[in-house]
Amino acid sequence: HLMEEEDVPDKLQNSMKTLLESCSEFENVSTKLQEGADREQCCMALLANLRDVLPPSVIQRDKATWLRSIALHSMNAYTDSAHIQAMGCTLLSHVYVAFSTDSIGQARDIENIINALKAHTTCSTVVSSACMAARNLCSSLTQQMDSVDCDKLNIILDVMDHYRDDLDVIEQSSGALFALCTSSKNLGQIPEDKSIFTIIIESLQKHPHSVELYRCCIGLLWSFSSISGRVEEFVPNLVPLLLKSLDMFEKDDEMIDLAVNALLILSKGGFQSVLAMLKHETFIDSIISCMFKFIDTPRSHSIQTGCCDILSNLALDNYLRADMCARGGTSRIIMALNHFCHDHLVVCTALFALANLISGADVEILRGSEISKTIVKSMQSHPINLTVQVRGASALWVLSSRNEVFKERIVQYGGAQVVSEAMTRFVASETMQSKGSIALWSLAVHRSLKAQVGQSAVCVVNGLAAHVCSEKLCEECVGAIKCLSIDEKTKKLLGENDALDLIFSAMCLYSENATIQQSALAALSNLSVDVNANQVLRISSDDLDTITNGMRTHPKVKDIQESAIIVLRNFTCSPSNCLILQQDAHLPGLIRSAVVNFNDSFQGRAEDLLQVLPLLNQ
Repeated sequence: HLMEEEDVPDKLQNSMKTLLESCSEFENVSTKLQEGADREQCCMALLANLRDVLPPSVIQRDKATWLRSIALHSMNAYTDSAHIQAMGCTLLSHVYVAFSTDSIGQARDIENIINALKAHTTCSTVVSSACMAARNLCSSLTQQMDSVDCDKLNIILDVMDHYRDDLDVIEQSSGALFALCTSSKNLGQIPEDKSIFTIIIESLQKHPHSVELYRCCIGLLWSFSSISGRVEEFVPNLVPLLLKSLDMFEKDDEMIDLAVNALLILSKGGFQSVLAMLKHETFIDSIISCMFKFIDTPRSHSIQTGCCDILSNLALDNYLRADMCARGGTSRIIMALNHFCHDHLVVCTALFALANLISGADVEILRGSEISKTIVKSMQSHPINLTVQVRGASALWVLSSRNEVFKERIVQYGGAQVVSEAMTRFVASETMQSKGSIALWSLAVHRSLKAQVGQSAVCVVNGLAAHVCSEKLCEECVGAIKCLSIDEKTKKLLGENDALDLIFSAMCLYSENATIQQSALAALSNLSVDVNANQVLRISSDDLDTITNGMRTHPKVKDIQESAIIVLRNFTCSPSNCLILQQDAHLPGLIRSAVVNFNDSFQGRAEDLLQVLPLLNQ
């Protein structure tokens, strides 16, 4: 039939003649062609023989193009023939396996295959062959398709739903669906009217021992979970299947990667999804085991990242954090950080997980690890990666808050300097300034470390100057300055870098914020007196107005009243300051109100103040 067509190239006709003459398997075909037998029967015989005598391993590239033409031409000519559609799809499958399909009409081929599938849904032979052809086509593409038509996905899903009991068909159809998903740049809108997850779950439950079906279905779960809004409904049924796949493919890092990332998507589904996961006693152990087994494989970086994220998502409270730490979760994350110290994606994820887990982890277990050194080393390895620096500073802050020994180790390994350098490098990042200031503040709480950490005080001042309009950051920076300003050398450093002006500015901008007022006044009480030089800070009337405004705005906050009285008492050591204090007619009343409200003279400072004010003298 093909040889009689006028548009068939001479080269193709010659190839077919050679093939017919040289192969004994084609004797019947030749006879039928010569006798003018029924064209459909001849076409069927030709396809059958081509299918049987030309396995993928012997197809050469120059013959693949015309073999594909024979299959497509036959399928288009006899759309109603199930036999021809089945054999044509099988021949196409052989062609696609033989070579990559970057140079052939992808859209036309997939259209023909889907049409055969649609027209003969009730024929399992056609369905299996068409799905195999679609799968091989997508697997052989050298570049992804732009998108997949939702109707095509629907057709294959119908097949999966119809043939749930037929293992061969369900394997081929799930494989075709997964291949279509992975070969497309944009999966587009998924057919929400069909219960994709129900079909997958029931298929796996019917055929629990099919490795191939598990392989394809786990891939589908990963593909659809990320774009479906209904996946949370199926978490209780999906989790045991995914956990089983972790055991079934324990040496296949590609499948483990798909399963882990599917579980990761489920772990982001909200509180109920996490609870459904935690009902499985082996869940956490399975995730930690994956981290241990897949540390040095082609997909290990993705597996480690996914597992770190899962552990972080599941750590809802300190009990779970301690449990994960006891099971080796923290150790595995530290191992991942050390092994992948140059992979910024793994480092980012691992640092985020650590910041979450160590807040509830057992201190003794943490002390036995090199966690302080590992976090600092990770930050040093990626100095220009903002995310790494932010998450590293956050992890150091949480770690330093657990025990004094961690503060010492962090400073010993250069943690304060690393944080300071990150804050200087990323001064425009409010988040970096926030996490860095809190970390330095936490480290400076340790009395013996104040001098060392104080060397980084300038970066806190610069961060405050750059983001003084951020109320939250002002709280953190002013709080850090309050703690750092206790050390004498740090006082001088802060004074030289205009810290006082910034403190007064923060007090003016956020007069209603009690936290800022209290921290600022405490910092001023430290900075206002230089004991070694026997000097007192000289103030202006505006500075005094800022302080009294804080007292007036927060009359019921004892810490603010006490810190303000301490600062004002310090100022009286300078005659010029006394003159400014005496000019404020409302100041004595504010001091008396504080004494009455709290029935406290604040260690005699209130009386000392009133003695230098004119109202008391009168």
